[in-house]
Amino acid sequence: MGNKGLFVMIDDDTDDHEIFEMAVHELKEPVKCLFFPDCESALAHFSSKSVTPPGYVFIDINLPRIDGGECLQQLQKLKEFDHPCIIIYSTSIPDEWKPRLQQIGVDKFVQKSGSIQGLVDTIEHLIMA
Repeated sequence: MGNKGLFVMIDDDTDDHEIFEMAVHELKEPVKCLFFPDCESALAHFSSKSVTPPGYVFIDINLPRIDGGECLQQLQKLKEFDHPCIIIYSTSIPDEWKPRLQQIGVDKFVQKSGSIQGLVDTIEHLIMA
């Protein structure tokens, strides 16, 4: 697993970036976050030679151009992407999609709630697991 103190969020909604960042600031452990608005920018970042592999990657299932599942599959091809904990973080996650997403490497599913404290609790639970 990559650096457990590095979180990556791939989501085209900047409001979600802000909510996530507020939640991370509430954590007991210091965490650094990288935010990407789409799969292409995340792929470009992790394709460079001197990057720190993340410990946790939060991917919205509904990304523009390349959806969250396809994005995950492309990221996993990069050796710089060192088997982080993959979390689908989305407004809605159809139950029928979950088996396929787990098969391609998704570890957890988190539904967006809008509650910062709820997100803090969820992230703390992920870190402790």
